[in-house]
Amino acid sequence: MRWPGRSLTGWTSIEVLDAVAARRALARRMLRCPDCGGTLQPWGRARSRTVRDLGGQLLTVRPDRARCTACRATHVVLDAALLPGRAYTVQFVGQALVGAARGRGHRPIAAELGAPDGTVRGWLRRARRSAHQLWTVGVQAVVALDPATLPTLDRPDPLASAVEALIAAALAAGGRLGVEHHGLWPRIAVLTRGRLLAVAPPG
Repeated sequence: MRWPGRSLTGWTSIEVLDAVAARRALARRMLRCPDCGGTLQPWGRARSRTVRDLGGQLLTVRPDRARCTACRATHVVLDAALLPGRAYTVQFVGQALVGAARGRGHRPIAAELGAPDGTVRGWLRRARRSAHQLWTVGVQAVVALDPATLPTLDRPDPLASAVEALIAAALAAGGRLGVEHHGLWPRIAVLTRGRLLAVAPPG
């Protein structure tokens, strides 16, 4: 279960739920280029970076890189616990979005999580600008996986609607695709192609 997403550095990231299995598949030339469908081959490793998880835990990661044998595009194979170009895990960011969906401001959310006010404020601004796209992704996934679980409550806050739809989609994916053992927010990272905090395009 994987989808591509554009990182902040210009690389295309491929979000995967199981990075170890993805590494094996890459070595066997079983992964496909998200741009052209060509065969991907191993292309070294990305730079090491440290990301912060809930509870203050620090994780040092160094994702695999891949290169398409057809179009020569380069990609980063990214564990879905991470977001492209972010110094915090998707679970950390997800907790902030849930807090905002419940009506809390960025300052109390930041204080509770132990993150800078400005960082959390930036996350919420980006997520609100992309709220309609995020809601659409969530609703489309729920309809495809388990229409009976589609959220029906009309919420006045677009971000709250988006978060509710994404969580419903992740739960549906867990049951339908057998990926319950993977965390809720990593599943959401895959569903959103790593673009949970992507700014909505104009138009």
